[in-house]
Amino acid sequence: MFKFRETELGLWRWSFIFRDQTLAHEEGFPSEGKAKAAAMVFARDVGVALKKMPASG
Repeated sequence: MFKFRETELGLWRWSFIFRDQTLAHEEGFPSEGKAKAAAMVFARDVGVALKKMPASG
């Protein structure tokens, strides 16, 4: 699950949290919208990497 919060006045952070553990984060975005856009790029890149992984069987 993605969470977004303002860390300082005018600075935003996105975090990817799974089972109460932060697995990835990035901060320093000037708006919540920019943080959300960056999080979506991260999610897209994870999806691409998963498709490139060899299938286990």
